[in-house]
Amino acid sequence: MSKTVHGWMGKILKVDLSDGRITELNTLDYADRFLGGRGIATRIYWETVSPEVGALDPENCLIFMTGPLGATGAQGASRFEVVGKSPMLTPEGFCYGNVGGFFGPYLKKAGYDGLVITGRSEKPVYLLIQDGTARLENGADLWGKGTYAVRDGLKAAHGENVRFITTGPAGENRCRNANIMTDNEGSATGGFGAVMGSKHLKAIAVYGAGSPSVADPERLKELNKTAIHLNRHEPMFLPFPPEQVRRTGKSSCFQCGLDCDYRNALLTASGKNVVRKCQAMFVYFPWVAKTGESAETALDATGICNDLSLCTMEMTNVVQWIEAGFKAGFLTEKETGLDISKLGSRPFFENLAHQIAFREGFGDILAEGLLRAGEKLGPDARKLFSNEVSDVGSGATYSGREYLMNGLLYAFEPRQPIAMLHEVSRIIGQWVLNLDHPGATPVTAEVYRKAARVFWNHDQAWDLNSREGKAMAATRTIDRTYVKDSLLLCDSSWPMMVSWNTPDHVGDPTLESRVFGAVTGIEIDEPGLLTYGERIFNLQRAILLREGLTPETDDVPEEFNFTDPVETVFMNPKVVVPGPEEEVISRKGKILDRADYEFMRREFYELRGWDPETGMQRANTLDRLDLSDLAEDLKKNGRVIS
Repeated sequence: MSKTVHGWMGKILKVDLSDGRITELNTLDYADRFLGGRGIATRIYWETVSPEVGALDPENCLIFMTGPLGATGAQGASRFEVVGKSPMLTPEGFCYGNVGGFFGPYLKKAGYDGLVITGRSEKPVYLLIQDGTARLENGADLWGKGTYAVRDGLKAAHGENVRFITTGPAGENRCRNANIMTDNEGSATGGFGAVMGSKHLKAIAVYGAGSPSVADPERLKELNKTAIHLNRHEPMFLPFPPEQVRRTGKSSCFQCGLDCDYRNALLTASGKNVVRKCQAMFVYFPWVAKTGESAETALDATGICNDLSLCTMEMTNVVQWIEAGFKAGFLTEKETGLDISKLGSRPFFENLAHQIAFREGFGDILAEGLLRAGEKLGPDARKLFSNEVSDVGSGATYSGREYLMNGLLYAFEPRQPIAMLHEVSRIIGQWVLNLDHPGATPVTAEVYRKAARVFWNHDQAWDLNSREGKAMAATRTIDRTYVKDSLLLCDSSWPMMVSWNTPDHVGDPTLESRVFGAVTGIEIDEPGLLTYGERIFNLQRAILLREGLTPETDDVPEEFNFTDPVETVFMNPKVVVPGPEEEVISRKGKILDRADYEFMRREFYELRGWDPETGMQRANTLDRLDLSDLAEDLKKNGRVIS
């Protein structure tokens, strides 16, 4: 690290809710090895959350961490990471979420790179952070309120410039799928809202007038121009009928000028202005569309979830299961308190969400999460789940079998690896769109192949029907994602694999390292930056091993990937992939071949420097990554190869 600190604020706030103690950690004790965001948060988790701690125990930590690029003007760097033990996982274990908006940059403006919350308050409280100071406030007046009422209450008390994170009634009632919500309709899945509720922490409010130092502002300005130029494009279409919902603009996060397809300012036919983003826009849309109700009902469903702090991905799976359960005769109106004839209407969704958030009637079972509900209700209930209901963030639009490298991405993460899946699905989706509507995107088969070679570091990485090069592609994708989540660059635009506005249309994999250098003054090339990702990935691996992961059985995607043919894929309903030259190959009806997967997994172990027979980390690999202290800890339980 350079003597003059640029990018980082230098302090991490630590709050023990049990006794009200507020102390500080030095960011730079962590940043030289773990950057920020996911990296530092994961390291603090390693140090503070032991395997035997339960997700809703006072000893569990909620760790919120920004990155060195936040609040510097770097484009797409407005996010923050949340890490802790998740009550949504089965069994409970290490997990993470990623949130945009304004809270992360404002935490830095208030003087802090991150925040560690531990303990449990006897009464509801909220934390107020302002310009280098922090104090706990009485949260009784906010307790029981939804996200929007909390927002209004905090702004009334502390001014319009205050930014916040909170959880709604679902979090207070410890629903395992309760989200953390923030401004601009941002949310983090993983059940961390329930962790907030268990700690009687209703909200965190922050505002400040500071800003981090930037090593080379002029160079950063030029790199920002480059990023905006590479990224600029027309927004993707909305599936809503234009006479019912239209886009009025983008709802950008703090200091971001990138074109974003995931944050939309919308106007409904009734005159309602709303911000909706990504998957959350469509939580109820398939059923609304079938009934012929206005698309506004679908947008309202998103608002209901956000206000109560219910995970929209989980709610989509819940509605799908309830529909299947009624059709199969497994569920009844008497048992559920739901009028199935009203499925697709606003009252149906509102009633269901209310039952879950307040743990009323059948909702109390669903508040434990679908996987646990399946365990309680028996195998007949589990048979009615869609295949993809298998972990945090899962949904029917992705799986480990549609593109070969996806199997590896799923196998090595504790939750759905959505940012990694996007690296594959986004460029393939753009190719599909260009295939159906020539010129709609710049991604031809040739552009895709060139970008795949550059970003995935293997001549055969582009061939999604071949196992060759997929372990290397997965390795690069994982390491880059961990860096991105530690710098806190937004998944909607980074990495820039495709250029919309340069002659070859191939993006630039060195841009992240150059922006990092301009902000921090630490010059590093792309491979050097990816080494941080490798280190953080190995740190997470050590945590998972310490918490009981068994490589032989756990380093494998769900069984259905090997037995049930793929039928459709997000942004690619025909499940086609580029072949040689202009050939188009269909993967519809394909499964993940076991022999291919075993080949890829062994190669992945070897690329990682792990034991290829057992999947255990080697002590010398951890030493190479400056993680020798992890090896010493893992040796105690035989969880590392000497």
